[in-house]
Amino acid sequence: MDFDEVEQKVTQSGSELVELYATVRQLQARVDRHSLVIQVLKEMLLSQGGFSEDVFAKCLERVVAQKTDDNKCRKCGKTLSAKLNRCMYCGEQRPPELL
Repeated sequence: MDFDEVEQKVTQSGSELVELYATVRQLQARVDRHSLVIQVLKEMLLSQGGFSEDVFAKCLERVVAQKTDDNKCRKCGKTLSAKLNRCMYCGEQRPPELL
């Protein structure tokens, strides 16, 4: 490998790195916007008086637990791969609502 090839690879790697930094900044900005929207929605719900911070936290825990359960095989309990329609451990078909 000569000097020109090395220089070209370094330049290419540098431009890829710049692109990655830009992508990360865009994703961080998106996460920040989503966080702000979620905070506003939470405050709106809590200000209506029908909900409390504790009820909100319990609902959030329930949804997180449900999401975790949805990613597990109903037959063997192993985590399902998002890429497969069957459990790779026992062969159980993924439930139709999760396809």
